[in-house]
Amino acid sequence: MKNRALVSIISKQTIPNYIFNKDKLMEGDEMLFIATQEMKNQADWLVQTLKCTDDEKEIILLAQNQEEKWNEMTDAIKTHLSHDKHYVVNLTGGTKYLSLAIYHLFCKYDSEFYYIPFPRNVVLKPFQDEEEAINYRLKIDEYLSLYGLKFRPLKRQTVRNKEYSEIFFQLFIQGFSENDSNILKIIRENYRDDGIKNIKSVELGINLKRKEIPIPGLTDFLDRIHFGNKENSLSKYEAQYLTGGWFEEYVYNKIKESIPADDMAIGVKLRKDEGVFDNDLDVVFTYHNHLFVIECKTGFDTNKMFNEIVYKAAAIKESMFGLPAHTYVFALSEDNEQLNKVAKSMNIIYYGKSYFTEIEKWNQIIGQILKIAKK
Repeated sequence: MKNRALVSIISKQTIPNYIFNKDKLMEGDEMLFIATQEMKNQADWLVQTLKCTDDEKEIILLAQNQEEKWNEMTDAIKTHLSHDKHYVVNLTGGTKYLSLAIYHLFCKYDSEFYYIPFPRNVVLKPFQDEEEAINYRLKIDEYLSLYGLKFRPLKRQTVRNKEYSEIFFQLFIQGFSENDSNILKIIRENYRDDGIKNIKSVELGINLKRKEIPIPGLTDFLDRIHFGNKENSLSKYEAQYLTGGWFEEYVYNKIKESIPADDMAIGVKLRKDEGVFDNDLDVVFTYHNHLFVIECKTGFDTNKMFNEIVYKAAAIKESMFGLPAHTYVFALSEDNEQLNKVAKSMNIIYYGKSYFTEIEKWNQIIGQILKIAKK
């Protein structure tokens, strides 16, 4: 029996290559990757995410512009092929010219051909009408790795439980008093990144360190909102929770109970190798090999602030995630058609306050996500 080799043509969209290999790979199979010079990084990311050993993989890296020279290209590939192998060829990636050349070349060998009409989770076989389901489902870390992203271990633990986040949501919707709002503002501006080591000291304004300022009434405030704490301190995560992180957890829990996501995480920290980006992704989940990213904001002080958030989300999407990512801004500001238009122009979907206070509108969000995933 001939050894099998799965053949991938590398392009900017690495996901069709990855899910094809994960779905078709059998014990003893080899993997053959064909890439142009421009796609070398994508080939490296794919190999790294697949965790291929040297014995399992072979990479054919075409010379500069060789993909536009038919005879040079096919001759370069042919030197790596053998009539003693059975090739399972994924034609999804690469340029049309390169894909055509590979089809023409591999027809001379023992080969079968497939094509993925991504983002649909099916494979098609040339000259046949039947389609075959792709059963493999991506995890978040796989998706990020396939785009060459560096990220910290994914966080799936919340600061407070689902029930408390729902309580805090109601407190926010009802509105805090001026004094309580001022306490939250001080925490946001002075303690969000470090937390509060000694609540009593900060409340009384004694033994304060540099940049620390008093917060009169802090203990009573925490008692009123039932933010139980036995340590006389607030960790930085608790400070972040009180000043907006609670909404991330609220959305995380709402999505979790509404959609059977394949993978889900909160507070994902990532950056590019070049260091151009260094960002937190509030709520992230994968579902049917789609990536969904949600930016959560309790409100916007100005339209300028909203624009900055949308531009940031659009830049991350364009530079990091590629076409398959779906990016949203969820906010507790009043609905605003102008904000909707700004977000839509950047290929971002914006949902305002009413979508979280009215169950019918929340169901619209869920329905839209389910519709995307079933395409």
